Amino acid sequence: MPHRIEVAPSGRAKCRACKRAIGKGELRLGVAVPNAFGEGDSLHWFHLLCGSERRSKELLEALDGPPESLAEAEGSPSAEEPSADEPSVGSGPLDQVKVPEEEQVSLRQRAQIGLAHPRWTRPARAERATTGRAKCRHCHETIAGGSVRIQLEFVEDGMINPAGFLHPACASSYLGATEFILERLTRSSDLSPEELTELEQGLKVEGTPGAQAPEQDSET
Repeated sequence: MPHRIEVAPSGRAKCRACKRAIGKGELRLGVAVPNAFGEGDSLHWFHLLCGSERRSKELLEALDGPPESLAEAEGSPSAEEPSADEPSVGSGPLDQVKVPEEEQVSLRQRAQIGLAHPRWTRPARAERATTGRAKCRHCHETIAGGSVRIQLEFVEDGMINPAGFLHPACASSYLGATEFILERLTRSSDLSPEELTELEQGLKVEGTPGAQAPEQDSET
């Protein structure tokens, strides 16, 4: 099953990235993942903007559309497919929606950053640290309790999983790029004005709190 973009038939599905509802009639990205409950694939839904930032490769594939031979093999437009979020609502594999060119420019800009810097796709939300026990994934220094931290997530086997935390000041070194990060975290987090200011100031800091080298890992 190819990844695809379609019009949300209801407002029941939530975006897998920001955890907020995808409104009825809104364009959404469906990412095909292995079905955990049977054969074939199921779909994980994302706002287009969230998909461009968190599932960059899949968003670009959906924008460009499936290969003609694959589309023909999928069957008729009326065939229903399983969905992880809306099992009773199906839409055909050819129900691809053309995204306006102006919107595509912004989506592709974000997705290209995600392809160039895979770690850039990992920040999920910002929050205030409840304890001082967690360590930064980049500098390995403790993140002080009460300070603002960035929560990271990995995509593994199609599933999004927690992957630790990051000092805002470590973001540039760890992620490789910080374009749109503040906008993303503001959109996905419930931050007070004071927390938002602390996050913004931290993201502007060059360098990291600790002197250790960045970790090397293979996840993307």
